[in-house]
Amino acid sequence: MRPVIKRVAVVVLAAGAFPSALTAQTMLALPANFAGVWKMDNARSEAAMQDQPVGDVIVSITQTGLMLKVETSRDGKNEIAIYPIGAPPSDTGEVGGTRRAFWEGPILVDEGSLDINGKTIGFRESRTASPDGAEMVVETTLKVQHGYEVKGALTIVNGKNTFVRTR
Repeated sequence: MRPVIKRVAVVVLAAGAFPSALTAQTMLALPANFAGVWKMDNARSEAAMQDQPVGDVIVSITQTGLMLKVETSRDGKNEIAIYPIGAPPSDTGEVGGTRRAFWEGPILVDEGSLDINGKTIGFRESRTASPDGAEMVVETTLKVQHGYEVKGALTIVNGKNTFVRTR
């Protein structure tokens, strides 16, 4: 009779541990929550170290399962960008011109295009949260779509900026 009791005890212990394991696994699979207000850390951001550095940059993010809204305030100007969140494109290596957002594992990517001085620039921003959610690293890729014929000019530029969540 004792072997049966041991087996039942093992099954009960395993069943008791299973919901915790499932919860931990589910929590790891959940996407990061970038919603909130973020201030760029100028000491750790490439944008602040340019020849003409940017001033304070504040980013306010609203995030739902289907939409990403990014409000950026810099140099007294505000910009609002809204991206539908959907499935990743089949070729995530190419910077696209369609305004959209998607998940690449724990990384939230938004991309699109804009015109600067009559030239189309494609952009991609990849957002990664620190494990505690207090910091966000944004890696940006800018790609000149067409129009620059200057020999030796860069057509793809990458940068990395660090933001700290404000409370």
